[in-house]
Amino acid sequence: MVSWRIRGEMAEIDVDQSYAGHPTMFSIRMHHGGEFTSFPGRKYIRGKQTFVDLLDIDTFSVHDIDEIMEDLGYALIGKPHYYHFQRPLGDLDFGLFALASDEDVRYLGSFVAKHKLTEDLGNDATLTDHMENDLGNDATLTDHMENDLVNDANDFGKFGELESDNDESDDSDFFVDIENILDDINVDMQDFEMNIDKDVEWVGGSSNTVVDEGTQDEALEVINTDFLASDSSSDEGINGQRKKSIRAIQRAHENDEALVSEPFYIFQKFGSAKEFKDKVKLHAIETRRELALEKNDKNRVRWVCKGTIPKLGPNVEVNDEEEICPWVLLASKWKKDVNWTVKTYNKVHKCLQTRTVKACTYKFLSSKIVEQVESNPTIPIRALQEQLQRRFKVDLSRMKTFRAKSEALNLVQGDFVTQYSLLRDYIVEFKLKGFAAGKRDFLGFDGAFMKGPFPGQILSAVGLDGNNGTYPLAYAVVETENISSWTWFLSCLGEDLGLNTNSNFTFITDRQKGILNAIATLFPCAENRYCVRHIRDNMRKQWRGKPFEDLLWTCATATHVQQFNKGMEELKKLNKDCYEWLKKIPPQHWSRSHFTGRAHSDVILNNLCETFNGKLNEGRDKPIITCLEFIREYLMKKIVNVEKAIGKCTGPLTPTAMQTLENIKKKKGRRL
Repeated sequence: MVSWRIRGEMAEIDVDQSYAGHPTMFSIRMHHGGEFTSFPGRKYIRGKQTFVDLLDIDTFSVHDIDEIMEDLGYALIGKPHYYHFQRPLGDLDFGLFALASDEDVRYLGSFVAKHKLTEDLGNDATLTDHMENDLGNDATLTDHMENDLVNDANDFGKFGELESDNDESDDSDFFVDIENILDDINVDMQDFEMNIDKDVEWVGGSSNTVVDEGTQDEALEVINTDFLASDSSSDEGINGQRKKSIRAIQRAHENDEALVSEPFYIFQKFGSAKEFKDKVKLHAIETRRELALEKNDKNRVRWVCKGTIPKLGPNVEVNDEEEICPWVLLASKWKKDVNWTVKTYNKVHKCLQTRTVKACTYKFLSSKIVEQVESNPTIPIRALQEQLQRRFKVDLSRMKTFRAKSEALNLVQGDFVTQYSLLRDYIVEFKLKGFAAGKRDFLGFDGAFMKGPFPGQILSAVGLDGNNGTYPLAYAVVETENISSWTWFLSCLGEDLGLNTNSNFTFITDRQKGILNAIATLFPCAENRYCVRHIRDNMRKQWRGKPFEDLLWTCATATHVQQFNKGMEELKKLNKDCYEWLKKIPPQHWSRSHFTGRAHSDVILNNLCETFNGKLNEGRDKPIITCLEFIREYLMKKIVNVEKAIGKCTGPLTPTAMQTLENIKKKKGRRL
């Protein structure tokens, strides 16, 4: 989902004020990027909207619509595009009229004097523009295209968003080990939420999710919008047949009073009082009226309009009482009845509309943005605020929008507290043999912060495959990094891999809290390596500058002891205190010149774990079970992608091994 700004200032125009005395002026609200559902009861779902004001029907033409579409970023040249509008008081089943010629524009103009505001609908493969009156009378303009609008929403600000973890993202000045660059397989996790089974209880999805009326199950069947198409450039062939079919429907229903659809009518049935109340609240928001409950008991629900009309004029006295709006709606049921029936309804409003409607609560708003937040959980608060204000034409504070988004995220991802209470029922067991088959006894350990209201750490163990790609082996969520948590994690890992105290594994770490003591206790024979990048970070606290970093890297990458000693002597000449500090760190932990070689790897950076943590960044801010599912799905996709990459390989060696061999041959050739 993308958001954009419309060029120019989008001002809302009241029919009785700004357009008073201008019967030819009108505005359009265009919905595009969505889809039509199936017939009958057709609806328009998953669309975007744009306002265009100050249009004159006397000069309006189909070419003006083309210009508006081009301003929105749609490429019209070389692609078929069609336009329709919906007659006021009509519906989407029979109310769509073609808009392809001057005759169609004149027919549209017959509604402009009374109906001023327009609206637009659409989807990825179809662009639709829908026009509707502010008072509930619809006049719809639709445009079908095979383009999608691409806009940049980077200028929208954020409010109340969780801060991102920048500890692993700022790698601009980090060391790069060219000889051991990771060739990690790309895994796309943007559609993670789309693959979650909402019926699983611990996900917290379907049982609590509020579904919009326009996006229920019947909306999943999308109709072929080609039937509604009207070619603006030609009436021949298929397009001509479509146009004739649509005009036949138009003539058949031109004077049909059944097209008039009121939100309420006498003897209207509702299954429950809640259903009735919810529809009245929605009507209050859509019409921007201050409707309130006057009676609410087991048998009667009465709504009245609290809006008032002040008496204006030179002869009005100060003490004159204000006139009460006559709008009223009553539904009741007999004790033995099941349904609630509308018994009284006066639809006349004499009050002024308002942009502060009490019924527009954050819970109501959250139910309207569930799908949008599900497809784009990182949408900025400001973008949501602007979209909702345009959609409902009410004033919304940033805090209310933030609470609405938070509630929608809870519905999509599941509540943090609820998922922790269900954690004992969540059991996942993996049995992987790929690491043991790789014969590379080398593992990296690291921890990453959990985001959200509950602190924690994700501990991970990552190995290397034959192509120098990351091989995530194990992960666990603990309360913090300490000796106890690392000891538990390493003991579980040792049981899975069959490790014992005499195992000759090689581990590389960032020297996190407690991990060195845990390794020394459980695996005293293991070889320990320290990430050179973190040694550099500690050096920076006292000695900064490129000369220090270059000499550190020279010593770390030295392949023999003489080269290492030469680098250390140069560091001693540069700064003796820095030399003494670095000398205290045993070189067998960080310099290649002192490695034993049993790991079959000369890696000196722990970027294999940092790469894995970077992939989990989008899942660490989710509730606990959703986070674990994100990691599990990532690992499953990674395994599949690696298998596909292996299937494309030719020759006895992996691509990285072949490239390394070729580089060695080139260097040897130059020496000869």
